[in-house]
Amino acid sequence: MTEVVSLDVGAEASLRKTITTQDIAAFAQLSGDSNPLHTDAAYCARTSFQKPVAHGMLLGAYVSTLVGTRLPGPGALWAQQSFRWRAPVFSGDEIEFVIRVTHKSVSTGAVTVAVSATNQNGQTVMEGEGVVMVVEERRISAEKPLSECVALVTGASRGLGAVIARELARHGSWVAVNYLTHLDAAARICDEIASEGGHARAIRIDVRDAVDIRAGIEEITEHFGRPVDILVNNATMPPAPQPFLELSWNDLQSFFDTQVRGAFLCCQAVIPAMMRQHGGRVVNIGAALTSAAPMPHWTAFAAAKAALLSLTRSLAAEFGPSGIRVNHVSPGVVNTESTAVLPEKLRKVQAMKTPLRRLAEPSDVARAVVFLCSEQAEFITGTDLPVCGGMVA
Repeated sequence: MTEVVSLDVGAEASLRKTITTQDIAAFAQLSGDSNPLHTDAAYCARTSFQKPVAHGMLLGAYVSTLVGTRLPGPGALWAQQSFRWRAPVFSGDEIEFVIRVTHKSVSTGAVTVAVSATNQNGQTVMEGEGVVMVVEERRISAEKPLSECVALVTGASRGLGAVIARELARHGSWVAVNYLTHLDAAARICDEIASEGGHARAIRIDVRDAVDIRAGIEEITEHFGRPVDILVNNATMPPAPQPFLELSWNDLQSFFDTQVRGAFLCCQAVIPAMMRQHGGRVVNIGAALTSAAPMPHWTAFAAAKAALLSLTRSLAAEFGPSGIRVNHVSPGVVNTESTAVLPEKLRKVQAMKTPLRRLAEPSDVARAVVFLCSEQAEFITGTDLPVCGGMVA
């Protein structure tokens, strides 16, 4: 079925039809319009027309044929039309009908078309315009299984990203393990995945650099033979608690550049291919503290994570009609290398605030990410899934 997003303004389609006496008679019988100008040759001979004239709406019917079979094609339905008949059409005339797309609306599924009909002498016999609605076919399930997906996990050379990459690979995904400076660590993750029968490749990408990202995406596509189906925006800076009055704008900007700019640029790089294949999955890794009172001195980290959550919801709303799901996972404090530098007292306090009385393990978060990327979550988008042991609702 044709989709509005695949139609370009300026696209044209045409149909040639020779009008016959049988066509005119059949339309008169179907419509009940037995006007002698259409049906009575003797009557017509006494007029200036000399012979039966084709019904104007018979021409409109052939335009409908063009709309429903050529452009936009199956699933198209007239919403409104305005035709002007410039000259009569008779049996034996050969008419060329042309429609051209002049405007489209992806959000409403409406396509505006210009219409013209010309006879064998080059004379315009009808012209006008109309609005066509493209009806979407209800999809039962359009998502591929994880075993057929290529996944890019940013910041995956160690910590939470490495565990997410391994978990996706265990479910059959072909994983691009992104790193910036730790090639040896990324290579070890790929070796671990390969030892378990999976497929992975270490890809160096600076997620703050659009050119670097495009080059990395091209490398992934070339290596795996298909574009990215799953994007996990995990790249981040480790928390660096700092009193607000000692915080510079550059400190704040550093967190935004990695966590928000990185996710923004990576999404811009992979979403066009996802749209072409009518599906894709994006998971952004946030933080549970955006849904609760944040800890003092975590302003930069919390502000960036809150912006990432807003970006998630905006993309989910915009690209849902294209079959792309965008979700957000909000872990509590996770036991990783990055959080190991936090004071032990702070870690214990966070664990005691959690109903399950422990900090999150990377595997807790990784399983949630895999769930959101799986077919089991195919009707979930724009959501924020807290993986924090009940610390926030």
